[in-house]
Amino acid sequence: MAEEITKKPITDEIATAEKDIDVFAGWIKRLENPDPTLRTEAHGKGLKLYDEVDMDPHAGSVLQTRYLAVVGKDWDILPAKSATKLGRPSATPQEVRIADFVKETLLECNFDQARHEILQAILYGFYTAEVMWELRGGEIRIKKIIGKHPRRFIFTPERELRLLTRQNMIDGEEVPDRKFITFTYADSDNPYGKGLGQKLWWPVWFKKHGIKFWLIFLEKFGMPTAVGKYPSGTEPGQQQALLDAIDAMQNETGVKIPDTMTIDLLEAARRGDATYGKLCDYMDAQISKAVLGQTASTEGTPGKLGSEEERGQVRQDILEADADLLDSCLNESLIRWIVDYNFPGVVEYPRIKTHAEHKPDLKERSEIDKTIASDIGVPIGRKYFYETYGIPEPADDEEIVEVPSKSPPMAFAAKSARYTPEQENIEGLVGESVDHADKAMKGLQEPVKKLITKAKSLEEIRDGLYGLYSHMDQKDLEELVARAMYIAELYGRSTAKR
Repeated sequence: MAEEITKKPITDEIATAEKDIDVFAGWIKRLENPDPTLRTEAHGKGLKLYDEVDMDPHAGSVLQTRYLAVVGKDWDILPAKSATKLGRPSATPQEVRIADFVKETLLECNFDQARHEILQAILYGFYTAEVMWELRGGEIRIKKIIGKHPRRFIFTPERELRLLTRQNMIDGEEVPDRKFITFTYADSDNPYGKGLGQKLWWPVWFKKHGIKFWLIFLEKFGMPTAVGKYPSGTEPGQQQALLDAIDAMQNETGVKIPDTMTIDLLEAARRGDATYGKLCDYMDAQISKAVLGQTASTEGTPGKLGSEEERGQVRQDILEADADLLDSCLNESLIRWIVDYNFPGVVEYPRIKTHAEHKPDLKERSEIDKTIASDIGVPIGRKYFYETYGIPEPADDEEIVEVPSKSPPMAFAAKSARYTPEQENIEGLVGESVDHADKAMKGLQEPVKKLITKAKSLEEIRDGLYGLYSHMDQKDLEELVARAMYIAELYGRSTAKR
């Protein structure tokens, strides 16, 4: 019998940075940033080069828009079990307590500002923030989170963060654990990340030089170039006098020169539709595409297929992705550190969740719900409506606002008893009883219709519904019974009129 072979997974990294043929493996114990733009254009500036990208009005604006889209969303700290897959046991009181403590700690410091700064990793490739801890009342809290420019840090081949100092400007100094949050963007292998600066540098550079030449052109266009002509053999002194006369034309209303000399004016002329303004607009459009995934109103045609709706969806996709990436970084670092310092021995941690999901159109949602509840007759619990539309459910002793209506009340009314003839003015609600009865009957399911049409009393309808729908939630069933009995009364009056 062949010897059974036990397969074990290989846990070590094989394709390490030291084996990369494109990485310098000399005596320097640091990992160089492989950013191709920095290698050719930085000239010793390093990541400070991308500060110039951020200073461009358009690039800075769209980058700010992307950062604030995440920071502006609400966030919450979910207890350990509720932060994982559905079907798990509900969170224990201790897990809820830990989550509340983490949320309180974050609310007490400059957490939103820190998230805004950390998101600059989208531009630079990575960004670092230092956590300033403090001991307060026997608990370890956060005093402040301070963003640090990424130019001050390098990484080792093992992807360990190091701080560049005056004493160690090559390899950098080691940093303590649980002190620096590092958010790496778009590259899990390269700790320097893959920031949008690589894509934005050239549009910004071309735009900057385009504006420079544009200003030179405007100067030429606004002030014609003067050309002085003198006969051959003119003495140098007279040549200089002619040049002085040309210079004087910029400020004087008139000049005098010998009749043997002439001054002509050359007007700047434009031909074709290629302009510096179009060049700058084109570069701005490329910047918008790189940062936001679309150009918004720059190239969009309102009302056209593939324009506003699709562009909005692209923006939403980017927003949700940025939020998820930042949440993941914080969950693996800051959230765990807070818990470890204050609740030793915890193995399941709470998680931060940024609510970046698209909010549904409540008007459209209400039309669908109205069709399902009124026209189709599907029973819907009241809790669904309160949660969907963000309306607090009234207390039992709270006064209910009654809205007069000529149509039968919907199934989510506050009290099922409101459907009885004693509390509702049926004649006023019915109006034309025949039409209302027909519409009400069409909105019911077939078993309910049969009960209403064949039953000899309201009690028979009630008992029949309790038998048919005994599996339903008690509150929903009571509302269905109340609505059916209301329609039965309505139907009885309409048939009498017929």
